[in-house]
Amino acid sequence: MLATALVGTQRRTLPAGVDAPGEDPAEALLDVAGTLTLYRRAGFRARTGLAVPAPAPDDSDIALVSWSAAARAADLLAVDAAGYGTSNAVPVRDADGRLELLAEWLGAIGHRRVPGELLPALLEIGRRHRALRALVAAAGGPRAAWLAAQRPDWGYLDATAVEAPADDPQGWELGSIGRRVGILTAVRRGGPEGEQRGRDMLAEVWASETPDDRAALLGALATGLSSADEPVLERALDDRRKEVRLVALDLLALLPDSAYAQRMIERSTACVRVVGGRIQVVPPTACDKGMRRDGIVPRPPAGVGERAWWLEELLTRTPMRVWGEPEEFLSLPVTDEWAAVLRRGLARAAAGQREPSWATVLTGRLTEEVVAGGRPDDRLLLEALYDALPPEALATIAVEVLRRGLSGAAAVGVEHVLELCPRPWPPALVEAVFGALDDLGGRRSAGWRLAGLCELAALRLPAATAPRAMALAAGLPSDDPMSSIVGRFADTLRFRHDMLEELA
Repeated sequence: MLATALVGTQRRTLPAGVDAPGEDPAEALLDVAGTLTLYRRAGFRARTGLAVPAPAPDDSDIALVSWSAAARAADLLAVDAAGYGTSNAVPVRDADGRLELLAEWLGAIGHRRVPGELLPALLEIGRRHRALRALVAAAGGPRAAWLAAQRPDWGYLDATAVEAPADDPQGWELGSIGRRVGILTAVRRGGPEGEQRGRDMLAEVWASETPDDRAALLGALATGLSSADEPVLERALDDRRKEVRLVALDLLALLPDSAYAQRMIERSTACVRVVGGRIQVVPPTACDKGMRRDGIVPRPPAGVGERAWWLEELLTRTPMRVWGEPEEFLSLPVTDEWAAVLRRGLARAAAGQREPSWATVLTGRLTEEVVAGGRPDDRLLLEALYDALPPEALATIAVEVLRRGLSGAAAVGVEHVLELCPRPWPPALVEAVFGALDDLGGRRSAGWRLAGLCELAALRLPAATAPRAMALAAGLPSDDPMSSIVGRFADTLRFRHDMLEELA
């Protein structure tokens, strides 16, 4: 058939018995192609001897969501199930935004269930996105659990399933590195005995592993990490490969009473001292072998002096408890020459060690520097500090920076703060967002960064603010370059408002 199609039916005919006598050769070729397609789809012998699964449980006593709500879920799942619609109905085009809308829908359906025809797509979404699994299990009900049992890659829905068994000698010897890391992690969950057994397993294979595999297996010590793991990590600091040393450094930094922490404290306190009510700074004069072994990068970035860089690196790796209370320490005068270096080192330490009290104080100081036009990477450092802030401080910071205007808010990464703000957003933050969007001059000066703010606010603002957003969009002239961005912001809020009304 393929040969005939390639050279043409006028130059070659199908074999005798395949085409019907007197039939047009081209039509005969198409008939054969259709027959072959059906054969490939269904022309297989039925398998025998298979156990028939138990029937799906009866969940008719659980109320279904409405047809319109199910249609909206189908749009969010990007499927066309039973004529429910297509993904074109969803105003959010990026995958992350669609998943966030789906999570909100799943969380709002309460004790109802989704139609059975949507369960495969729902289980597949849960397979790819771990954060949605609990919502998928609740929304799918007992029938979703039954369906998941018929397919191994949907087994995540079984709460009793474990990611890797602790007792799997063959998997430990011959499995992929991912499986072996899972086995070692499972062993480490077995309390003090399991932690010791994990160290012994790692020691037995350490010399024969590739550098990448050594780094991956060493990372499994994060489960059940304790001071008993310190000797293993100290030995890993002498590994020839940087990947292994970096994993060891990250884990040692989580042990505040380790010898590594003590070495950093001794180095930092020799450089930074409080003398006569002032902070006295004397940076290192060299980056010796011991400092390099403990992760101090000897070569500074472009535009940064060596001594300033070594001091910043030391401060970053020093436990913050050694400096006392942040307000008290940071209020002490310090030589202007080293003030910025000291502040950056402490900020990197607060971000890395997730110290909320230090992060809160340093965020305010670093924000002023960024607004005033500080170093190019100060904004990245500021965003890292945001991750260490307590939830109650995030909304306060977002309100403060938004009130300064949209352009200034974008400069300090307000989108990242808003992303971390827990729902529901408080009224003060809602007003600050709309106040910034009402500022026509601010919108224009913020440029393309407005899109990021609008996309996030459309997903996080209370859905009840949809009429206000629609009024804002309607008030913009059609030739305003920001009208399409604000219009999509209003459309998304209206979509969420309608979605929740359907589920009310």
